[in-house]
This record gives sequence, C-alpha cells and structure tokens, in this order.
Amino acid sequence: MPPDKIRPFNDPRVSLKSAILNGYTYGYLHSLPPQGAPKRGTIILVHGFPDISFGWRYQIPLLTKLGLEVIAPDCLGYGRSDSPPTSNISAYTYKRIADDIEELCRQLGISTVMLGGHDWGGSIVYRVAQFKRHLVKAFFSICTPYEMPRPFYTPLKQLVAKQLPNFTYQLHFVSGELEQVIRSPAEIRAFLNCLYGARTITTDGTRGQTAWDATGRVALDLLPKMGKTKLLTDEEMDYYVNEYSRHGINGPLNWYRSREAMYLDDLDFFFDGPKTDAEKYKKKVIGVEQPCLFVSATRDQALQEWMSKSMEDRIPKLTRRTVETSHWALWEKPEDVNRHIGEWMEKVLGEEGKSKL
Repeated sequence: MPPDKIRPFNDPRVSLKSAILNGYTYGYLHSLPPQGAPKRGTIILVHGFPDISFGWRYQIPLLTKLGLEVIAPDCLGYGRSDSPPTSNISAYTYKRIADDIEELCRQLGISTVMLGGHDWGGSIVYRVAQFKRHLVKAFFSICTPYEMPRPFYTPLKQLVAKQLPNFTYQLHFVSGELEQVIRSPAEIRAFLNCLYGARTITTDGTRGQTAWDATGRVALDLLPKMGKTKLLTDEEMDYYVNEYSRHGINGPLNWYRSREAMYLDDLDFFFDGPKTDAEKYKKKVIGVEQPCLFVSATRDQALQEWMSKSMEDRIPKLTRRTVETSHWALWEKPEDVNRHIGEWMEKVLGEEGKSKL
C-alpha cells in the first residue's frame, strides 16, 4: 500500500497561507502534527521544477506524524507566490530565498528549522544551510547533489559543452522559446505531462514517444499528442494546471537564467572586501556543517549519480541513500523515499533531544 498523501483540494490537514517576505508575497502549505502529539520542530520543504509546494504531498503526512510542523512554500515564480519578470532576475537566487526563509521564520517566531529539497529545491537547501548557519540545524536533498560555490563563473553553454552534457536541456529552458508556445491551460497540461514522463498517444497499440530528454530539447511538435503521466491522478494534474496557469512558465524558467546572479552572491564566501581581484580570493573548499541526508535516484537523467562522488569531502555529516527510480522519486517511489527520510529524521531528532538533556 502506498503511503498516505494530502489531497489537492480541501484537505483538512493542510492550510493555505501566505506571507510578505522582503517585498514579495509567498503562498505556502502549512500542516501541524496530529492533535495531542508533541511538536518536535519545524521543517520547510522546497520544491523544484516543474513542481509546486504540492509536490511534497506524500512526505507531508510522514513528517507531521514524526511531530514536525511542515511549511511548504511555492518558490517565487510558482503557484500562489509572486512571479517577478526576467528583468528582475536577482529575485531568483539562493541568497534571496535564504533571506526570505529567514524572514518567514522571524515572522512565525521560529528560531531554528530543518529543510528538505528536491531538484532546484535541493540546490537551494544546501545554500540556505550555508548562508543561514544559525538558522538551519539539519536538511535533506532528494536527487540533487551538492555543488560547491566557486570563485569563477562558467557560462551555461561552456558548462554543457565541457562538463555536463546531461544539462543540455537547460539551453532550451533559458532560450525564451518555451514561454512563447506554452501559454494556455491545455498547453501547460501537455508540457507538465511531458516533463513527468508521459508518452504520446498512439492508435495502433505501439508504445508512444517521450518528448523530453536531458541531452536535448523539448520536442514541441509532440506536445499536442501527449498522453497522461502515470505519476499524478487526474485531480492532481488539474490542480497543477490551475496553479501554473496563474503566472505561466516564465517565472519557473527564470531559475535557470539566474546562474550568474547566484554566482555573484556566492562570491561572499570568497571575498571579505571588493569582489574584483580574482587573483586574491580565499582559496578554500566551501563545505556544509549541518547533518545532511542525500537520496540519489539511479535513473535520473539530469542529476546523475556520478555528480555526487565527492560529497563526503565537503559534507562531513553526510548520510547517503539511493532509490531505484527516476527524477520524480518523491512520487514514483514514495515508500522508499519516506523510509529513508523517516529513519534519518528520527536519528536527527533523537540526537537533538539528547543535546537538550
């Protein structure tokens, strides 16, 4: 039997809330431990692309049963949160969301939190843990390996050509073409089905085609023929389409356009003063202090397992687990993912309790 999950509409276990954080409105899901259960802390869950806060539907019941208050925001560009235009690309950075998470915690009277992330959310939680060491006591990342801050910038085209051909799809994502052709609810539905692994519908009983590959582009000509993903129910897909129809896909895709803005923020790790003399930067390896769980997916096209090979050198308190699944591990193998999260979380919460004795 698959694990419990929240429903997309009118689930009494979840409240829809919002907050103005450093000038932007964020929508977020809020869920508390069962009535009478002791609260053992707060966790903030950060989604990736193309996802929303509801992407944590299988994990929220697990975490509340463990005694955690759960906050799952829609990142800027998505769902009920504001969607700054591409001209304001600095809104889509690790430092920005770290400051916004800190402000949300201040407003809610939370002094320390745990974090969870998937896809872009995984990249985000590593940096939030680094920028806000006083706030984050532990975190997990599903699928996304740690990428260390670097004092030099590598343009996306060069990165794809020389190091990460599995990021070729990002060249299409930043091109601006997708926003021009994916606008209506029907087009958004086809695009989401495509990214969630659906195939084209055939009339002769043969297996249809996929329309996305990490080493290529979205096959736009195939989108009108796209069938349904197996990873969402019809009701869940309706919810996703409704949420994406609020702003369209420009805001979500802006996260792929903000690499240079993120790099400029990361220079704070290397320079105490002006960030102008590349020959005088602090030559050091930037690691992560807090306990971290990393769950890799064996069939993830983009975030491949080899990319995480040196993480132990940079994260001393790393726990590593693997799930036989695709990039959509949270939904495709929720039992396995939840087991790893639950076991690690009980250990972290247990050690936290001992430290207070």
